[in-house]
Amino acid sequence: MKLTISIETAVKAILKNRRRSFLTVIGIIVGIAAVITIMTVGRGYEKYSLKQLLDSDDIKNNRTSITFSPEDEDNFNKSSFNFFNERDLDLIRSIPGVSKVNYQVESPDKIYRQRSVLVDSSTQNEKVHLVNGAGNKVDDGKDLSKSDIGNKVVTISDNLAKRLFPGLKSATDAVGKTVEIDNESFLIQGIFGFNVSDNVQIEMNKETYLNYFRGTDKKNIQITVPSKQNIASVALKVIDVLSQKGSMKNLGNYSYSNSAALTDSISSTLRMLTLIVTFIAGISLFISGVGVMNMVYTSISERIKEIGIRRALGATGKAIQLQFLLEGLMLTLFGGIIGYSLGEFFAFIISKAMRFDFSFDPFVAFLAMGISILVGLVFSYIPSKSASQKDVVELIK
Repeated sequence: MKLTISIETAVKAILKNRRRSFLTVIGIIVGIAAVITIMTVGRGYEKYSLKQLLDSDDIKNNRTSITFSPEDEDNFNKSSFNFFNERDLDLIRSIPGVSKVNYQVESPDKIYRQRSVLVDSSTQNEKVHLVNGAGNKVDDGKDLSKSDIGNKVVTISDNLAKRLFPGLKSATDAVGKTVEIDNESFLIQGIFGFNVSDNVQIEMNKETYLNYFRGTDKKNIQITVPSKQNIASVALKVIDVLSQKGSMKNLGNYSYSNSAALTDSISSTLRMLTLIVTFIAGISLFISGVGVMNMVYTSISERIKEIGIRRALGATGKAIQLQFLLEGLMLTLFGGIIGYSLGEFFAFIISKAMRFDFSFDPFVAFLAMGISILVGLVFSYIPSKSASQKDVVELIK
């Protein structure tokens, strides 16, 4: 039997039992829609979180800053001595996983900066959010306002407050104390709740920042690592090489932005959560597959005489098997197309509600079609095989 005839016969059989076919397809639609919605939202939120952490629109690459902390900070800060040179950059370029390295130049329009903060007798790079006039609401203390422009005041996260002053009973007690940022002391006038998705530890008025800090061409460098690489692992290799061969190896210590390790951790956690929830939603597909199998078995039992006549007229067992295999496959493909469309629609609505960009992912589209075909083939194979193996004499009795 020609394939076109088999397809035409399968369509007629499905349309002949519209109600049963519709109820079977609903399960496929719900299962596919649930999987696609979760996958799309999960992958979209992962990209959004990485973008917030890395302050970059390039989702194919991750970036982190490499900084040098001299032992004699006072003398170094008074000088215009560069911490990195071209030889250092050449060393870094030779490290596997580093796709690009360049001197870090601060853009005047950039609202996020990485600065060195003195935490427990050692310097750590922390993310600073520059605000124009009024800052975000604080939980304790006083908000930043336009009247603070030019004054050496900041608000910090409760996370940073606990690390700066581990002996305090609560982060609230840090209000009124000072924090040292690149050897400049700033008064802490408020504490805000730490949000792991943006990793902001300090808020400061932009004008205040420009008064006390200037972007330098060769004081810090930035490395770019493809997203598929572990950025924290690559950054550690860079630190190791610079500590052994860097131009300033005997004059201080090298470090990298803390957001690199946090980025990998958050990315892995979000990806794992997405997979777990997707797996749970996928259970409904298994149940739907059983429904498809039941429908094919029912269709076979209702068409015993038809199968017998076809076999008597010369139809092969494979042709009979193909006939019922196509019926199950067409049901799941139809359900998959509708389920994918609904899943993308729901993902779009959720992304707008959660305020992150919705993006079409070809992988998710292929996944939807792949699952539909797999469910159709797997759950239609056994009943269609049994139909092809029935004895012709028994069928035409």
